[in-house]
Amino acid sequence: MYEELRSTTIHTPTTLSEYGQIANRFPDALNWAGGTYLMSRPDFYPMDSNIEIIDLSALEELERITRTDRYIQIGSMVNAAQLLDTGRQILPKVLLDALLSIGSTIVRRQMTIGGSLCIPDIRLSIPTALAVLDAVAEVRVYLPNGKCSTRWIPVSRLYDKDGKLTPFEGKFLLTQIRIGLEYGNYQRFLLIGNPAREGNAAVLLAFQAERTAVALGKVQMCITFPKKGFFISKEIIGQLSGINLPVSPKTIRTIIGNLKGELQKTYPSLSALQQERALRMFGSILYDLNTIYLQS
Repeated sequence: MYEELRSTTIHTPTTLSEYGQIANRFPDALNWAGGTYLMSRPDFYPMDSNIEIIDLSALEELERITRTDRYIQIGSMVNAAQLLDTGRQILPKVLLDALLSIGSTIVRRQMTIGGSLCIPDIRLSIPTALAVLDAVAEVRVYLPNGKCSTRWIPVSRLYDKDGKLTPFEGKFLLTQIRIGLEYGNYQRFLLIGNPAREGNAAVLLAFQAERTAVALGKVQMCITFPKKGFFISKEIIGQLSGINLPVSPKTIRTIIGNLKGELQKTYPSLSALQQERALRMFGSILYDLNTIYLQS
């Protein structure tokens, strides 16, 4: 049927050392994790050109979940379903909710944590939640001279201002994620729309803070526009950190107005729909905090 179809070469390393050898020989080879993103791209398969693929499924080193007194470490080949099953008692709520927001059980069984972070042009649920948890990613970069360097990079800095995955000077492999065990007692993950199919309309919001009886502290917030990237405002976070509860309606309107101004400045081409969704989601967080305060 496909007379012009040329065969694809698939490499299956079983250790990171073997992966490095393949990466040095084939620097343009495509890393293959769960395949949920790649196989959903138009015209990805069948393809009319031969490419080298590195199948990561046999790398047992990337499938481990470990915990210490200070952090949880998650291998990049752990899939969303495994993480939900294994980490339900130890993972922060904002990450659990982000994992549950992903498609169906079948999709969650295929989607890997590393794969969701390394999508080149769109930001989804998992990186949004990890950004507010100050998670860091271990990235191995295989340089053209045959050497390998290892870096720990905050998840929020893996992408440029336009939301694109930051390019490295060599072939790279994200090997694991580290999440600290100190996070706030108030966490929310909100999603409107389908980020994979409606990248120019969907909005994701992750929020966490330490809520005391009368105030908020250690606030972290990330609003994600899938096709534009993360919006993390130090100014808005600063206005919320230390704010007294309940937050007055006037103060809520003021902060929402400040957020609107920052969004318009940062993303001049942001659609009116996405802007309104982001503002309403943010407002719902503040009103939810007030409700909890009044009920306590």
